[in-house]
Amino acid sequence: MSSPDGSAEPLFSEVPKPSQVPVTVLSPMMATGPAVTPKQILAHHSPTQFEEFVYEWLLALKEEGYVDVMQLGGAHDGGADVAAFLTAHRTDDRWHCYQCKHYGKALTPAIAYVEILKIIAVVAGGKYHTLPERYVFVAPRIGASLTQLLAKPAELKESFLDWAAKGTDRLTTEYGADPLGAALELARQTDFARFEAANLDRILEQHATTPYHVRRFGTRLPDREARQAPPPEHTPVETRYIQKLLDVYQEKWGCDPGAMGQVRAHSKAGPHLQHQREAFYCAEQLRVFARDSVPEGTFESLQKNVYDGVVNVTWRDFATGFDRLNSVQDAARDMQLGTNVLVHVVEPIDRMGICHQLANDDRLAWVEEET
Repeated sequence: MSSPDGSAEPLFSEVPKPSQVPVTVLSPMMATGPAVTPKQILAHHSPTQFEEFVYEWLLALKEEGYVDVMQLGGAHDGGADVAAFLTAHRTDDRWHCYQCKHYGKALTPAIAYVEILKIIAVVAGGKYHTLPERYVFVAPRIGASLTQLLAKPAELKESFLDWAAKGTDRLTTEYGADPLGAALELARQTDFARFEAANLDRILEQHATTPYHVRRFGTRLPDREARQAPPPEHTPVETRYIQKLLDVYQEKWGCDPGAMGQVRAHSKAGPHLQHQREAFYCAEQLRVFARDSVPEGTFESLQKNVYDGVVNVTWRDFATGFDRLNSVQDAARDMQLGTNVLVHVVEPIDRMGICHQLANDDRLAWVEEET
């Protein structure tokens, strides 16, 4: 991918009047300014960051039917920064090419022609077996003249061939006479309707649906769904942490761990079990929310933070497993969770539920004999 070639108040208080509450007023310089938009942030991306942004966007385009998306950008990318494949045969079959141009000025036909010739030349030379069905320019700004040409494929083709004819000497030096001749012959046979430019507003709208958006642009996380009650009967995924709770109830109140009906009917064990299941399902809902809203591994990092903050508590001496469980959940509720982006949506009950997720994975235990 080419490098960009463009040019890359005091605080004061009102004097309170009788019967008025003093009001502190911020000068315009101290007041909070307007938020920086994702489009403005993109303008300050490096070419590499911009290519990564495009790659993230393409990963979300399930409606296009892509079986894989790959970054090809580099010194020898052959005119393809990001490739999206419609079959497992990749560039040997149907594919789309996304060319990222992060310049300080608008993309012009002269810049586009260089890239068009590059992709045609590598196909004519055999590096890629087929031309991409779609060749999409992605840039912060697309110039009006290029936009107009892309809307008229026949005129675009004629203008490209005219540009190549005028620069024959220079292009021959760059490509060699035979490779250039083969490329221009392929260009004459090519339907230029495949060349287009992406709409950056539309890209940002689609990128906002990906787990990458919050991290890249620092935007607010979407709202979580309303809390849902757990199913009436526990499911196989709950087996381990519930067994550990039943051990707690046996030790604390003498409940038979094999008689769930007795546990549910117990005046203290029953309500406690129900609340712990609600906590577990809240944490599971947070796990799904994280999967859809933030990069992979973010929720697992949150779990690790909780584990690191409470595991020492489990090693202390407690009279009962019930005391150990309560102390661990208190520590989870009160601990700092660091800079994990999910801290802004985590509720106290999620922290309790994460403790049960960790117990479910045998990373935490309550009754001492289990350890």
